[in-house]
Amino acid sequence: EDGYNVTFCSHFPDSLHDVTEGLRTTLQHADIVLTTGGVSMGECDYLKEALPAVGASVQFGRVHMKPGKPTTFATFSSGQLFFGLPGNPVSAMVTYKLFVLPALRVWEGRDPSPSVMRVELPETRNLDPRPEYMRAVYKNGSVELTGGQCSSRLLSMKSANLLLKLPPRSETCTSVEKGTLVEAMIIGRL
Repeated sequence: EDGYNVTFCSHFPDSLHDVTEGLRTTLQHADIVLTTGGVSMGECDYLKEALPAVGASVQFGRVHMKPGKPTTFATFSSGQLFFGLPGNPVSAMVTYKLFVLPALRVWEGRDPSPSVMRVELPETRNLDPRPEYMRAVYKNGSVELTGGQCSSRLLSMKSANLLLKLPPRSETCTSVEKGTLVEAMIIGRL
């Protein structure tokens, strides 16, 4: 979709040895490694433990945002990059747009800045303690949310062409009213 050559390497079985060896093999064939799942806090989430074993320097292993909290990024002395995206499909897609796509653009020497616009929030929303990226569709001059916004709801991404960025909740601001102008990252055709 974004014009990059992708090679699917493997599904790693749920053991530290298999994940470590799978990463080691994958790194022999790729400049940038992108995984989904295995970076959270589950008993079979071994990627964060395997990364140092293959020479990675973990730059971050959590992000303060919703969805996508367990996103992991690591670098290698060889210049290779690793992105460990969450296993929930929406979280993976949102963090791909926010972290991976800009890095790919920098890798190519292009401007990494996403296209953004300001739009009216289509409904009043209570704020989360973390900044939140809500899936929405811009059509015929108006914006609508794409339904339920939980990170496992894949249909919320299917028609989305915008990610609306809501600020984190604070002592003075616990909700954002319908009609408030918010930043919207363009992720598809308008």
